[in-house]
Amino acid sequence: MENFPFNITVRRLTAYWTFPERRSCYQVSRKGRSDMDEKYFVPKEQHAFVLDPDISPVLEVTPPCTVTFETGDMSYARLAQGETVEDIGFQNFNVVTGPVFVRGAEPGDALCVEVLEITVRSAWSAWVPGLGRWGNKTDRLQIRQIPLQGEWAIINERIKVPIVPMIGCIGLAPASGSSSTVKPAYPWGGNLDLRELGSGGTIYLPVQAPGALLSIGDLHAAMGTAEPTAVSLEAAGQVAVRITVEKGRSLKFPRARTGNETICVAVAESFADARQLAMDQAYDFLTEEIGLSPFDAYAYASARVSLRFGGPASAIVLAIIPDIDM
Repeated sequence: MENFPFNITVRRLTAYWTFPERRSCYQVSRKGRSDMDEKYFVPKEQHAFVLDPDISPVLEVTPPCTVTFETGDMSYARLAQGETVEDIGFQNFNVVTGPVFVRGAEPGDALCVEVLEITVRSAWSAWVPGLGRWGNKTDRLQIRQIPLQGEWAIINERIKVPIVPMIGCIGLAPASGSSSTVKPAYPWGGNLDLRELGSGGTIYLPVQAPGALLSIGDLHAAMGTAEPTAVSLEAAGQVAVRITVEKGRSLKFPRARTGNETICVAVAESFADARQLAMDQAYDFLTEEIGLSPFDAYAYASARVSLRFGGPASAIVLAIIPDIDM
């Protein structure tokens, strides 16, 4: 446990070992806070390669609570040392920390995950032949560690970009079977690659299995909207999230909230289907949750709702609905 921006006391939790050499989870008490949420820390060694209800949880929590997930970058470091993607195994590039069992979360509920803070300690840019829209522009693997200086990621001596950290992969266990953390994405999450999942963003995920079994990984120091190259400035670091359960809030797809916007996320096999599903959700939100008449909802959507792509793991489309100033 390192670089916590507050004074802490720590007591070790038991029974969360997956392998003997792994560090255990910790419960953290934050000093000087008015809220009574329990605080937890899950180290990067407590990880999984898929979302699966049969994977034993590394931690059990009672909401509301705050959990800090640590993530690593060992796969990119190995690439830089000369190993190949095949040597490392593609699944190792989207390792997720977790899963965390959330007491009281049941199918038919929504798990609310509020992103409180993300810190990154290292970043990489990897150009892999055949991967992404520029995979045909290189015939060899190229990888570079990107220096981080203050609020900037340094591309070269002339180019720097703001560090805007966000979560690439966040998901819950499916009702049965395994869900990939690489592709595709799913209604219960996965490799969504949404820029909205930075500090201050909130995502609501439909619970499929008892305890939800939340996992988080694939942090990015910065990412273009919709991850245009299929790779971001891939990062190691940690993310603190606040977890609550909304009982009986039955969602078909993830729902996000950032600033003054509600975001309906649709995941489908084609972009035509995803666009329709996103707009169907927007209609239901405006008419059923906000209470607009169908025509008022239509006129408002015509004037104010935006559509854009999510990440490249699937056909992901977001309907972005600004708050109505009534």
